[in-house]
Amino acid sequence: MCSACIKMHLRFASSSDHEVAPLEDIRERKVTVTKKHQRHAKCPIHEGEVTRFFCKTCETLICRDCTVIDHCKPEHSYIDRNLATSTYKQSLAELVPPLENTMTELQKSQERVSKIKEDLGVAVKRVMTEVKDRAAEIRAQVTAQENRILDDIENIQTDREQKLAECEKTMGLAAERFQYSLDTAREVTKTESDSDFLSLYATISKDLKLLADQSMPKVDHRLAFLKFKQSEGIGGISLGEVVTEGKWELCREFGKKGRGPGEFNVAWDIAARQPDEIAVTEYYNKRVVICSIDGNQKSTIPMQGCPLGIAATRNDNRLVVVEEGASHVKVFNSDNTLAYKFPTVPPSEVGKTTVNLQSVAVKNDGTIAVGDVARMVLTVHSPTDGELLHTIPVKIKPYFLAFDSNDRAIISDYTSQTVDIAGGNGTTKRTFKPTINGQPVCNCYGVCTDSSGIYVAMSNGWNTGHIHHYDPQGGFLQCIAQGLYYSWGITFTSGGQLAVADWTSVKMYHQV
Repeated sequence: MCSACIKMHLRFASSSDHEVAPLEDIRERKVTVTKKHQRHAKCPIHEGEVTRFFCKTCETLICRDCTVIDHCKPEHSYIDRNLATSTYKQSLAELVPPLENTMTELQKSQERVSKIKEDLGVAVKRVMTEVKDRAAEIRAQVTAQENRILDDIENIQTDREQKLAECEKTMGLAAERFQYSLDTAREVTKTESDSDFLSLYATISKDLKLLADQSMPKVDHRLAFLKFKQSEGIGGISLGEVVTEGKWELCREFGKKGRGPGEFNVAWDIAARQPDEIAVTEYYNKRVVICSIDGNQKSTIPMQGCPLGIAATRNDNRLVVVEEGASHVKVFNSDNTLAYKFPTVPPSEVGKTTVNLQSVAVKNDGTIAVGDVARMVLTVHSPTDGELLHTIPVKIKPYFLAFDSNDRAIISDYTSQTVDIAGGNGTTKRTFKPTINGQPVCNCYGVCTDSSGIYVAMSNGWNTGHIHHYDPQGGFLQCIAQGLYYSWGITFTSGGQLAVADWTSVKMYHQV
């Protein structure tokens, strides 16, 4: 500026406190150029006045004249602009964490959708293979039918993938909206001046509150379920049908409370023995009851203690039983005579090491696994003499135990209402907590598996028992049964029926 402009510049009120220096002094760094603290914005209504206050009623900056003219009390409430800035910045900051948590859940839901798509693809390939294997036996007669069924499967896949894609799209759009709003809130809070921040506060705050009230998009886990139900025999031309959602029905029930034949007093666990027998441990009657799948009692095995877990070996039809408070596991021959018994610790440690044996299962290789809740381990034993092969530490108490086709241990701990899927070394692969009507269950009980996934018995007390079906990753598929008394042990028969030890009776379910 020239000297005349300097005088004029310093004469205006808005620039009267500006520092003016010669260019040479600035070039030679004799004068340091600094930015002055921001000045209060001018009032757009009252000339010469600056906005020193913030009207909470109107959510706008006002000057001193405004407080006595347009924004006077008691109709309006106003505070100092500095106080307003700190107050509303804090208010905005409190809205951000919950939305960040929602973003995290949304991202997890996106991952679950991706996993469901993957599982659906696996199920489709598996079912298509089953169809092709079946069709190969009577190829000449059923080629046209095979193609029709495969087309149906592909149509189901296309339809479900479209639904999942729509779900992914909805979640993606929601995630983008959340991310944009969060980024905007952070940017405005961090970089904008007080005036700009307060002018944008109402809009941003309203947007964040609306997002916080929105419900999360839902994922239908049943979209990954797909099975192929074969027809009986191969003499006809019917391959079978694709089952998109399994339905289970009670097909048989037998037993009542008591000590006599056909009676039970706390049926604890259940095992299926070839060809058509069921073995039930009775806690209070201290016996194992052997009966046919039709409910006819064949024999009993008296026990010294209260029997708990039971399992059947695959090759020799032996029964493996653990008793409450016992240090040894008993193995009975197919004629119910005692074959041998074995401890779950080295012989030198028997009586010295505290054990609490609750569950037993037979692994795919025929070895016997025993669940010890005192040491929180699974001990694996030889099926010929019970020799201890190795010990596997687990993360939850193994009150109930099963193994799937991949030799993963399915462990149920009714004290923690938790089911763990553990690898061969005991490392937890997945954990899930069953619910009934959206609420965590009081107790988880027996577990068993088939090719479609995991089955868990549970209850919230007397006469509230449920049995739920989960996919191999622990995702809920459907409720199979409800209204049970205390469904402790569950198992599958060789014919695919689900047998349930339900306190004073045995219930049999089949899929239709």
